[in-house]
Amino acid sequence: MSISRVAVIGAGIVGLALAREITRRLPEVDVSVFDKAERVAAHQSGHTSGIVEPGLDAEPGSQEAELARRGVQLLVPFVSERGIPYRECGQLLVAQNTDEADRLEGLLARAEANGVPGVRLLDRRQMREIEPNARGVLALYSPHTAVTDFTALTEALASDARAAGGTFRFGTEVTGLDVMSNEVRVRIREADPETREDSPEPRDDAAEPRDDDRDIDEQVHEGPRTYHGEDADGPVIDFRDELRSRFGEQDWFKQVEDTIGGLADRFSNPASGRDRSRDGSQRTRSDDAAEEGFESFDLVIVCAGLQADRMAADAGFDDDPRIVPFTSDCCVVDAALGGDVSTPGRDTGVHEGGASAPEGDAGAAGSEASPTAPDEPAEVVRGIIGTVPDPASPLSAKSVVRDVNGVLTLGPNTFVSLGRERYDRRGFDFGDVGSTVGFKGFWKFAAQSAKTAAHGAKPTVSTSAFVAEIRKFVPAIDPSALRQGVRGVRAQAMDADGTLVDELRVSTRGRLTMVRSLPRSGATSALAIAEHIADSVLEAPTGSTR
Repeated sequence: MSISRVAVIGAGIVGLALAREITRRLPEVDVSVFDKAERVAAHQSGHTSGIVEPGLDAEPGSQEAELARRGVQLLVPFVSERGIPYRECGQLLVAQNTDEADRLEGLLARAEANGVPGVRLLDRRQMREIEPNARGVLALYSPHTAVTDFTALTEALASDARAAGGTFRFGTEVTGLDVMSNEVRVRIREADPETREDSPEPRDDAAEPRDDDRDIDEQVHEGPRTYHGEDADGPVIDFRDELRSRFGEQDWFKQVEDTIGGLADRFSNPASGRDRSRDGSQRTRSDDAAEEGFESFDLVIVCAGLQADRMAADAGFDDDPRIVPFTSDCCVVDAALGGDVSTPGRDTGVHEGGASAPEGDAGAAGSEASPTAPDEPAEVVRGIIGTVPDPASPLSAKSVVRDVNGVLTLGPNTFVSLGRERYDRRGFDFGDVGSTVGFKGFWKFAAQSAKTAAHGAKPTVSTSAFVAEIRKFVPAIDPSALRQGVRGVRAQAMDADGTLVDELRVSTRGRLTMVRSLPRSGATSALAIAEHIADSVLEAPTGSTR
């Protein structure tokens, strides 16, 4: 087929890896990257803690395992050539009881089948030789697990794409995609200011309220109070209590609380959160005709992350998988309180799933409880210490890690998000909340994972309880040395039966390709994913779902 213009929608790590891959293969083609934010890695790609996932628990022989292995092979020379920090720090997964120890045996078998080098089991004495502050009955050790800076990596990918002639269209929202016989029309408009903020970091609650805070009652749409799954005996997530705990004293919340009624059918539409005007009315394409323009491309690849299901539905694809957003909070060590965050010559580590810490107490990683001399700072964790993955509670995994800058991170603390792109601790989006609770698959997942559901039901997330969980496997963590880190929102793909989708899924129609979900090692595998998708779309862009 003839290709002269290509559009990549989404300036995250996978989108930019694809843009770079296409410019390398088709140097004469014009490649345009669209994103409604004002910079690269504005969302998930800029909110990881940097673990280079080796695919320890991937199903042997699966595409996820292959992409993780190939991803590391491509990533190491890339970061080396560009001077991006990369450090093999090692990773311990620590079992606290016999059930977890049994699961470690299975993980070891998978890791060995996946060719993870040097992986082995350690008893208590051996694990303390590696990590003196680790506590447990057994540990799985992966000595070559590394950390890197994925934000810097994303920026390097963008630099490569730009140097090869690619152009970037920041602050531009893609509002629709029309698949024609030999092209795709991309409908665009200038993004709303609130979606174009350079730094979606949590702000101080004491700060002067912005316009979107003062006018928040104008943004509130119909929303549910208490949502039950189809099974009346299943867990319940009461968003009313969660919202009341955060906003109950504010006048606007008191005014609208009584109007927050039952679940409307429109919330079952994955596009509902975006296709509403500020007054809550349903927006139609004709309403925005004056604002929109369009451009035509020979090939369009969508890597929209948190908005993947909505863009797919707008383009006429089926609903599955849907995106259910989960907020991930982490804590970091506060050097001013005695934490060792940058000791020259010492090993450091990291943890995948970045974000910040919840409201309430302090929030972050820790320093050793025992006193040490000033010239010999406490080194609580040398690399990465984490919990054993639990199939019954797949979002409960936690780690203590040191990143490439020596910063110690605890987390993530994961719970149901009140907005796909809300990072402050006061904001929420009823359209996004409604999209989640109106999805039957979410309730099936909640019924199968009561621990996660109960966590999301808490009015506020307790930092002290979170740190207590961390101290079960690293008791030397000092809660007084913690502060809030960066908050992230995880785009978790989910099938209608409540199954979490942790694999690469790509849908294609004509010359439009939609990336619907990514494997858990998505950042690690980005270059390999780009290679895989480019092979597919450039060879046979005729229409399929993979």
